[in-house]
Amino acid sequence: MATLPRKSSEASDVKIKVGETEHLVNIDDFPYFKAFLDFQQKSGQDTTPVPTHGDIPFFDVINYGVSNGFRHFFRRMPVQLSDYHTLCETLEFLTIDVLAGQKLRDIMNDLRKCKSDYDEYDGTGTRGQKSIARDAAFRLLYIFLLGEFESEVQDRAMAYNAALFVVSHPGTFKQRTRKMVREAFEERFLVTEKQKKGLDSWPVSGPSEDPEDDCTTEEDSDYFVDSDYAYWSSD
Repeated sequence: MATLPRKSSEASDVKIKVGETEHLVNIDDFPYFKAFLDFQQKSGQDTTPVPTHGDIPFFDVINYGVSNGFRHFFRRMPVQLSDYHTLCETLEFLTIDVLAGQKLRDIMNDLRKCKSDYDEYDGTGTRGQKSIARDAAFRLLYIFLLGEFESEVQDRAMAYNAALFVVSHPGTFKQRTRKMVREAFEERFLVTEKQKKGLDSWPVSGPSEDPEDDCTTEEDSDYFVDSDYAYWSSD
């Protein structure tokens, strides 16, 4: 059954058969498919009634997540880091600009947007933006798996701070997200005993959560475990 993403433009929505499944794809979100369809048309290939492409790993998940927010990957993917390697490599193959020019520090700044600076008594300030933070958590995992760092040693401390921020905020980042981010960090970097101890203070194992529990909105409770020290701690 086709996955129907959020539509930004009716004219950009194209039916494409990927493998054995027909999908409605917004080609503005997928430069790869825009080029693919252009090539088929210029080469005189028959694209009716539905253009066909070979199978693409996790495409149903990718189509939904690219259109509705990267946070949905955590809700729909298997909880295996090897599958996230495949997912990220496929996103790269599809020329999805996941990082959009962001560096590790930019991602950390977006993670921190989950925190509220809001006074309920006088209605001033800003509420936490959990969707932005949850999308940033996937960008963090992506940069751990495929990103390039100027210095693995120097960037390790900032990477640890970002990973710890995710792991230590269960009110925003659910079990699947925290587990995958931690595993990606530990796979990419040499983890010191002090860092491992800090991560172990926030266990991510336990009873499995319903992925739908992570589908909260900006108006949800702004509860979080305050761990500002994570941003400044070193190795």
